[in-house]
Amino acid sequence: MKFKKVLGFWDIFWLGVGGMVGVAILTFPSVTYQQAGPAGILAWVFAGVFSLLMALVYSEMVTAFPKSGALVVFPYEAFKKGKLARYLAFLEGIGYYIGTVFGIVISAIILGNYISPEFATGTPGSFLIAEASILIVGIINLYGARITSKANTLMSIFFMAFFAIVIIFGLLHGSASNLAPFFSGSGGVGIIYGIPIAILAFGSWTALITIPEETKKVGTIPKAVIWSIITVTVLYVLIVLAVYMNLNAHSINSTYYNDPVLGLVASFNNGLLLTLFEVAAVLSVMAVMLVLILSNARIAMALSQINFLPKSMSKMSSRSIPVYATIASFAIPMLLSAFPNNYYQYVIIGAIVGTGLPRIIDLVSYFVIRKRSDYKPTFKLKYGVIISLLALVGLAVSELSLGTSDVFWSAVTLLALTGVFLAIEKWHKT
Repeated sequence: MKFKKVLGFWDIFWLGVGGMVGVAILTFPSVTYQQAGPAGILAWVFAGVFSLLMALVYSEMVTAFPKSGALVVFPYEAFKKGKLARYLAFLEGIGYYIGTVFGIVISAIILGNYISPEFATGTPGSFLIAEASILIVGIINLYGARITSKANTLMSIFFMAFFAIVIIFGLLHGSASNLAPFFSGSGGVGIIYGIPIAILAFGSWTALITIPEETKKVGTIPKAVIWSIITVTVLYVLIVLAVYMNLNAHSINSTYYNDPVLGLVASFNNGLLLTLFEVAAVLSVMAVMLVLILSNARIAMALSQINFLPKSMSKMSSRSIPVYATIASFAIPMLLSAFPNNYYQYVIIGAIVGTGLPRIIDLVSYFVIRKRSDYKPTFKLKYGVIISLLALVGLAVSELSLGTSDVFWSAVTLLALTGVFLAIEKWHKT
């Protein structure tokens, strides 16, 4: 059974928006402020630009290889399906899958913070909220891409409309004097270190590259990806600007450090807006989980098709979805959500193994694959090499904030994944 082609431009566009706008924008504006002061807003601009460059490269490749879970397909095709191709496809797919699982877990264990203090991270109530939220978005995914897309669209339209209202209030209510001195903290260097933080808020646009077989016209994917990133970049920059204009340094660095956007809304002294903020925050976080489960199921399916996961992960239901892959994609996060104290480890491993490693592999694959005579994308970048090199620079910058322990545990994880790969290959031979 094949996938049903049910997704149009607006479905993909809103999946992009819903997949990106979540915990990161609600939390990270204070982190970039701490790094560079008001100039931290530039980190969000550069993060959007680098994400767009990366997305252009991916969008070209997916029109050449429009297969479900295409992120796994890129290195597999680039290196001609040999031993190296299998190794890189495995690292790309498993790395992305792990990173996305942790993204779902992080979203779930933080979700309760936006409902009530009784459900704050680490409380019994937080566990129940995390489990219930993952289960809900998982069940929605079991009804297929079309229902998932519609649910995401409704959630996304609501929270985008609310954030638009917050931005208008913030810009009218705020003071430009809060932006002076603009270059404080570590100045220009702080901006550089703020970029990798902001980039994490854009990560889930890659989910759109995993669903080409369910898209009515593959050519709509590049357009939807580009416009979703542009839209989200504008939203992020304006929210961060509103936060910096309305909260002083003490509020950002201390009082509302973990919830700067909540602090922005609280500064309006409007009970209705605070209630709507809670609803919008919950919907934005759940939309992210919804899209990540959709994406992860397709990655698992692609890995099963090249014999890295059981063949059952490719089994399609009557609704034209990989049913077991979808169940696994929300059952695993439900299990990990029972251990919220590992939050920091989830963030680090997810950021490095799930973002840095897969994107390096895909950029290298692009350099290799574009030389093939049978490489014929319908969306071709005029300056593909230059764009991919700039994207690689952005990727390098995004890794600047890594500490020694981060690098160490990333290396350990890479060695562990390599060991798993060799074991699977040996099992296939025997």
